[in-house]
Parts: sequence; C-alpha cells; structure tokens
Amino acid sequence: MKFLRLFFLMILVCSCSKESDDNEFLSSNKTLYSFSIKELPNVVFTGISKGTLTATLDVEANLNELTAVYEVSKGATVELNGLIQKSGVTTNDFSETVGYTIVAEDKSKADFTVTILPYTNKNPIANAGADEILYADANTGEIEVTLNASASTDPENQSLLYNWALADGSNFESEVVQVSLGLGVHEIMLTVTDTKGATHTDNIRIEIRELGTYAPINTNATQQTKNVLTNLARLAKGSRFAFGQEHPLSFKLGEISYDLNTSDCKDVTGDHPGVFGIDPHYMLYKGADERELHINEARRAYENGSIVTLDFHQTSRTDGQIYYDEITSTTDKSLMYDIVYNLNGAREWYFDEMDRVIDILNNQLGFTVVFRPLHEMNGGWFWWGTRTKNHSPQLYVELYRMTVDYINERSNHVLFAWSPNFPFNDEYYPGDAYVDIVGIDYYNPDKAVLKQVLIDLTLFANEHHKIAAFTETGQQNYVYDNPNFYTDTILAVIEEGGSDINIAWVLSWFNAPWDNSQANLFIPNAESTDNVKNDFIAFKQSNTTLFQEDMSLLNLYEVDYSN
Repeated sequence: MKFLRLFFLMILVCSCSKESDDNEFLSSNKTLYSFSIKELPNVVFTGISKGTLTATLDVEANLNELTAVYEVSKGATVELNGLIQKSGVTTNDFSETVGYTIVAEDKSKADFTVTILPYTNKNPIANAGADEILYADANTGEIEVTLNASASTDPENQSLLYNWALADGSNFESEVVQVSLGLGVHEIMLTVTDTKGATHTDNIRIEIRELGTYAPINTNATQQTKNVLTNLARLAKGSRFAFGQEHPLSFKLGEISYDLNTSDCKDVTGDHPGVFGIDPHYMLYKGADERELHINEARRAYENGSIVTLDFHQTSRTDGQIYYDEITSTTDKSLMYDIVYNLNGAREWYFDEMDRVIDILNNQLGFTVVFRPLHEMNGGWFWWGTRTKNHSPQLYVELYRMTVDYINERSNHVLFAWSPNFPFNDEYYPGDAYVDIVGIDYYNPDKAVLKQVLIDLTLFANEHHKIAAFTETGQQNYVYDNPNFYTDTILAVIEEGGSDINIAWVLSWFNAPWDNSQANLFIPNAESTDNVKNDFIAFKQSNTTLFQEDMSLLNLYEVDYSN
C-alpha cells in the first residue's frame, strides 16, 4: 500500500512539472501574483494570468516616472533590461510598453509586459434644444427668441465654449443668447468645444409664423392638408362643432357591417357623423377582408366630406398585446424605453410598424388625416403608458417626437393630434413643433368638471396656437343611467361655455360588434328606446352640431381660407 501511495505521488509530481513546462509564466517559482502603479491606485490591469498586462487611463497622467508595485513568487526577483527592480521603489517610464523578467531562485525565467494606454479625451455632446414653432405679431414680423445650450454636456465635466451659427452668417458665443428672428424657417447650428479642442454640433429648427395663421407642423404638407388645418381652426373658433364616432360604418352593435351606406348614427338621425375615428389596428392585425373594409370606410368618409382621425392601438412586440395588464414579457414591459434608446432591435421593429401605417396613409388613402399616436399616455393601461419600465414624461415625449419626425419625413398627408386622458397633464406635451391639434379623452364625464376641462383645454390650445378637440368620450350604460347624455351633458356644456370653449369636434366611441347589450352602446341604434333616440336626434338637429351633410357643405378639404 505504501508503495502504491509513493507511485501515485511520483505521477502527481511529474504531472505538475509537465504543466509548468507547458506554461512557463505560471510556474510556481516565478509567478506574478499582483501588479499596480503607486501613483495611479485606481488603475486596474487585465491580462495578468497571461503575462500581458494592460490598463487604460480614465484621467490624464504623466507616464514618464511611475512606481510599479508587485508581488512575485518567494525568492524570485524582477528585472528590467538586466537591472533588478524593487517593488514600490523603482520608477520607470511607462509611456511605452515595458517588458519585465521574473528570475526564479533556480535562475529560470518568465517574461511579462505592461502597457498603459494614455487617456483619450472624449467629445462633448451639444444639445441645442427641441425644434420650435413660435408666433410673431403681424405688425412687427419678428420675435425675440432664447437659444439655450445648457443641456449640452461633457463626459469629463470640462468647461465648454459655445457657438451659435445662424443662416445669415451671424454668430453668437454664449451658452444662452437672445436673438431676433423674422418670419420664416431658421436653421441654427450649435457647436460646443471642450478645453482640449474636441467639438460636437447640434442643429435646431425654429419657425416664426404670423400670429393668427394656422399651418401644419410639417412644412412640406400638401395643400389639402393645409386647407384642412385652416378650416378646422375656423370651425373651432366659431360657434359650431362636428360630431364624430369611432368606426361608425363598420362597427354596429353585435355585428361587423360591410354595408358602408348605413350606420347606427344614420339609422337614428338620417345622417352619418362628420368625423370618423379609424384605428389602423384593424387594418394591420386582422384579415384581408377587414383591412379592406376599414380602408374603404375611411375613403367613404373623405369622399363625403367627413374628417378622418386615426388612433392606433398598436400591439406590443413580443406578446402582441395592447394593454399592460396582459403583457408578461420583460421586453414588452420596457418596450418604450428600448425604442427610445435603440436597444434590442426595438426601434427597428417600431419603425417597421410605422412603415406599415405610412403605406396605408400614402398608398391606400392618399388624403389628409388627423393622426393621434400614443394617446392616453398619462394612464397606465397601454404599453406606452405610465407603468412601462423607466417611465417618465420625458421618455414619452422622446418617443412621440421620434414618431412624428419619422412619419413627417415619409408622408405629407398628416396632421398630428396629441390627446392625453383626463385629467389633462401638460408634462407630456411634446412641444409646439410636434403638435397640430390638442385634445383630451374623457369618459363618464361629470358635467361641471367637463365644462372646466374644455375651458382649460381651449386656453391651452390658444396659448400654444393649436386647435382644440374633444378627441374621445362616452358614458358606459348611458342609455339607462343618463338617456339625455348628448343634449344635457355634451351639448349643454359646450353651449354654456360659449366663447370660452372652442373645439373643432367631439368624438364618441364605437358600438362594439362583439357585444349585444344596449348597456354598452355609446350612441343609440335602431333598437334603442325612443327617449334615448330622441335625445340623440335633438343633439343632431341643434344648430351647434355638424354631421356629415353639414361637413360636406363646408368642403374642408378643398377650400383654402388662408389668404
């Protein structure tokens, strides 16, 4: 037994020796255990196990005279060019790679190198702010504008120099400057320079418009799109408003209707709505028949003078869900953040989805629509709402702006509406350069509260030179609980508000084809009780409301009132 133990011990010794021969640097009698630089205690070296040590400086430092601190095998020494080194004492020039030799007690040797890569200055990041649309008085024709570069940064916190270059050749060298700009579009370039001379640029577009005029945020918008916005502004500033409904021709209580000549609205009042809400969801995520149905529904609205507004209940990338409560994947819970910061392919996916919508806008429709993307963002029910990972109002603003910019580069048929849910929250407002129409969605509204909400909406729209609209509303179970909803709540509130309430339209939600209960109607149908139908008929016959026949006479698409 002792003989066997001795035999196995000899095998083990031989095995260790063979390993040492194959990897000389890791030999137990000439091993480097640690290495650092006394003057640079925060610098960490990699590659110690392979004998090729490397580190990169994160601050500027003189590499000409540094002191190496190291630990090697007991009894071994460290040499540099034949000179014995002393850990923590000997200084050397590390501006180039240094080659050391470890000499063991048995005089065997192992080499290792040390490379310290110098600090490289990082470029600053210029931030000229968001694009703006501002309004000047017609008598002056110009306005004082503040240019603010305070959001610019430098990775090393170096002080920055600023230069604002205007198209007329003028330059201003200050972080914040006041400039006088006349009517028109001004392209301004900000250049920031750090103390090492590194630069970065950012461009800002500021458009000065004449107060009292309305023009799309897309300067390349079609004449028809300009006409629609101007005419919607005239409508909002007047004493009448258009009535709208989501999918009025295709969705009826208990059925999807392919007869585009009828609607629940027409069955009760004799006319279709003056505004059609259409959701690309039913074009992109359903079958070919339903896609064609809703495209034709939108076209029928346009051909008969009604305005088409699109709200997009976009499904999430992985789970294919609209509502946050139905999302299980972590990727979809962070989808908005990943799109904005271009992570995990999310932005490419999102733009692919937008491309599908743009194809419909340009090639299937080809006329002006009002698109309100990412609506009700201040609620927690959609994947772009308040419960998304890393949520903040600014994150939403970035996504909204990105969406508008992407679509405007590819289509000139779109007016953009921004519509939070009640209560109105302007923290999510993307800025005047990204919005044509401001709205609010408010379901089951309290009459007194609704009046103040629409007054406040009008004030906000006027302050930002936008058009106001009541973009979604309705009352669940209204046919039983509040049969006079349309005259006593909607119409009465707007009429009582007088000139304090200026809205272009009110849009009611659809009558669901997957539901047969009168309790879930948002407007009455032919089977509703007389008192409910009579209230809606009175609403339609009011001199304040506009349905499709009225809108057709206004010819909002073709008449140019801008001059």
